[in-house]
Amino acid sequence: MNTTPVLYLMMGLLFGTTFLSVGIALGYWFSKRGQPDYPLSSSSHPLNSLAPAVPSLDETQQIVNAIRNFATWTTDLAGDFSRYQSTLSSLTRRAADGSSIQTKEDVQVLLEQIVAANRLLQERLDSAEQKLEDQTKQLAGYLSEARTDGLTGLANRRAFDQKIEECFSNWIKSQRLFSLALIDIDHFKKINDTYGHPAGDAVLREVALRLKDFSADTIQVARYGGEEFAILLECDAMAAAQVMEKIRLAMCDRTVPAEGHDIPVTLSCGVSQIVAEDRIGKLVRRSDEALYTAKMAGRNRVFIHHGQLCEVFGNPSPTGIVQANTGQDPGASSSSDALEEKILRQIDHILAKHSRSV
Repeated sequence: MNTTPVLYLMMGLLFGTTFLSVGIALGYWFSKRGQPDYPLSSSSHPLNSLAPAVPSLDETQQIVNAIRNFATWTTDLAGDFSRYQSTLSSLTRRAADGSSIQTKEDVQVLLEQIVAANRLLQERLDSAEQKLEDQTKQLAGYLSEARTDGLTGLANRRAFDQKIEECFSNWIKSQRLFSLALIDIDHFKKINDTYGHPAGDAVLREVALRLKDFSADTIQVARYGGEEFAILLECDAMAAAQVMEKIRLAMCDRTVPAEGHDIPVTLSCGVSQIVAEDRIGKLVRRSDEALYTAKMAGRNRVFIHHGQLCEVFGNPSPTGIVQANTGQDPGASSSSDALEEKILRQIDHILAKHSRSV
């Protein structure tokens, strides 16, 4: 049997795996270098907003070492294949040359040498299988890190962009409906200023945990930017708004313990669903407009964008609760805060009768 094609095939697979590993590692490194392609909220702070995704020297060195070690190991394994092929060719020539094999003892020696060569190659292949499995897990870890927000453990913006493109592709192909909800932590800058940025980090992590609690029927939960989160749901806007209302109420029910304080936190949310002849940018814009409307209407509420109108969903909490979430004494409100609250009460009165036009 001619083993040369099989050996060449195996060597080709090994070299191909090496190049794939190098490509994945380099892709991870470049993705970590990339700056976010979206503006962060003005209330974000560098300590708890999305930090520029620049890989550290340790991260870069880890990737370089992984590539170098794997390349060295692959070269060694390719050398083992080459030595096996050379040994097998030499033994085959001896077998074909009748002059070197005259007795049964000569045949036995030849067979023992072939068995030894095969056994050595089998040991190397067993070791190679485990090595490839370990290397795959390591590279998968790099990919996971590149798609995960380090603070909250949620999908990051890059992963979200890929997922919403996937959802949009499914919508184009098979009309698979989905909705987008954008969630913003109310008065997040005041939380930072009042309790400190470590407390702000704790709030971000707690909100992420609450969002995960309701992620069973969602496509993806992601940190969208700063104190803003995004959720993709495979349902219409009304059903998505119901989920968002549950999340909003869950946040109202409990405070976030951080830095020796029990911090009240509320959320504003905007929801919109994909429609015919839609584009991703239009869907995101509608959800963002609904979120903006929710914040302008007093915060701590959910709004649905119906294409032309934004409509409040559920029973929004009174503006007094929103004031409590600022971490300030209600009696210490400035004149501008009083004016803002007066305007908010007027908006609430209007919303009780009509939907607000964007």
